[in-house]
Amino acid sequence: MTARSVSWTDPKSIALLLERASGSSRGARSPAAAGTRGSARSTTVERARPAPVEARPPAAPKAPEPKVVPKLEQASDNPSDRLDTLVAWTLDHQPCTGAFVADDNGLTLAAHGISEAHVSLVGPLLSALVSIRSIPGINATAGALLLGENIMSWVEARTERGGFCLGAVGPEPLSALALEQLKEALELTLQGL
Repeated sequence: MTARSVSWTDPKSIALLLERASGSSRGARSPAAAGTRGSARSTTVERARPAPVEARPPAAPKAPEPKVVPKLEQASDNPSDRLDTLVAWTLDHQPCTGAFVADDNGLTLAAHGISEAHVSLVGPLLSALVSIRSIPGINATAGALLLGENIMSWVEARTERGGFCLGAVGPEPLSALALEQLKEALELTLQGL
């Protein structure tokens, strides 16, 4: 055979490559590498190269620390003052542009920064959730609804007088932690009403 096959390899070339890869060519050359052409030059080049630097994985971006939200404190026994305090607390401590409290009939009890049209959705929404609550494993007392460019996040609390909804409207849905905070604040507000 006069021409080399594609699969043909030279044992001396392979030995030289293995030597370079293992770094053993920095000392004495092996007998296999000594007889190959250009091995003296490649050994000199090997010595001139700096030691390889171990690559470090990129640092993971730090997650922002969750904002500490103070618990709602109700100082008044007046129902109107309690609801206004709840709405003001929601606006101060949650990422929203508007907040409201409504009953399960859709009657607005307190609101700021939200249209009456948005609040009017609450009555039918809470009524529809009654049947969803009967499905095991479904929590229908909190959620979010896309309303055009805004998202309404809400929590519901039930008392002997019916259901009440605390809602917040903003560009993004509220987190599960924020919804828990809202529910706790709503339940505190409804005590004694």
